[in-house]
Amino acid sequence: MKKHAELKMILAIGACSVVFLFLAACGSSPPVRYFSLDPVYESTANDGVEKPIVGLGELRTPNHLYRSQMVTRSRGGELVVHDFQRWSEPLDQGIHRVVAANVDSLLENLTVIAFPFDSMVRPMYRVYGSVERFDVDDTGRAVLIVQWGITLRDGAVVAAPGRSRYEATASNTSDPTANVEALNDVLAAFSREIAERLRTAVE
Repeated sequence: MKKHAELKMILAIGACSVVFLFLAACGSSPPVRYFSLDPVYESTANDGVEKPIVGLGELRTPNHLYRSQMVTRSRGGELVVHDFQRWSEPLDQGIHRVVAANVDSLLENLTVIAFPFDSMVRPMYRVYGSVERFDVDDTGRAVLIVQWGITLRDGAVVAAPGRSRYEATASNTSDPTANVEALNDVLAAFSREIAERLRTAVE
């Protein structure tokens, strides 16, 4: 009986130790941090003049980016999901919002709105496309690859569809804030090219 009691005590102590270690591990988890993409260019004041509307989107996004966690790219094409670094909004919405805001700030004679649009709005110009890559790799290189084009409301081509690649370098590869800033930079480069094409079309 004595040996049986000792065995039960040992098992009980072992079970308590497992529970303690589990709780300690849970308590040591880092806090979740939330990030958002931001426009690089400051918006200009609305002068109240009605301007032709540009619809920015839809820009389709890869399936692996439809998640709240940030995703980076490692060697060999491995995708790394960061559970404690998250986007404050769906990433595709952030891309549309930021590019639309950038282009709107770069063009004084056009109003740019982000997809999805109100059903009553019929943009005169439409920027459409598909994002093939939008991430930062383990060297701190941010890459945006996107196929895109611009059409008029009636379907006439303003900018023929093509593939563009934009790159920027994060200032600190271990800092997710620096990664986000680099992603903002590649979206800004994309925005500048869209603005140049639209400026030429309007002129």
